[in-house]
Amino acid sequence: MQVESATKWRVPPLDLSAVSVLTNEAESRWAHGGSGAGGGGGATNLNVRESGTGTQTSARNIQYGADGLPIDPRDWTRANVWTWLIKLAQSEGLDISPELAQKFPMNGKALCLMSLDMYLSRVPIGGKMLYRDFRVRLARAMSL
Repeated sequence: MQVESATKWRVPPLDLSAVSVLTNEAESRWAHGGSGAGGGGGATNLNVRESGTGTQTSARNIQYGADGLPIDPRDWTRANVWTWLIKLAQSEGLDISPELAQKFPMNGKALCLMSLDMYLSRVPIGGKMLYRDFRVRLARAMSL
């Protein structure tokens, strides 16, 4: 019995040159003028690098709304999704529990793929309202 060389199955190195690392979500909001006590009602821009095909990168602006979330839901991180869930649940009087965030362990792009039935299966009371609010935000962002 022969043992194959370990170098034959080596995984190629991962190119992380276009990745920007932020220590935490709150720090990025403070650094880029997100929502706060004196946040105002306007949108805030944040330049990010988006990986394109090959090694090319392009700069793109992420605009933040008065609620501290990116205006385009497709730019939302998991933390943004959880913030949206909690704020909307508070404003609409839904039951806020630790399980609410656990039912949506995804970013904004994943929420775009969800149907009304998928929202309702996760949150039977309030799922339609979450779906409608998300779709309104998405339609608004796509019309910009």
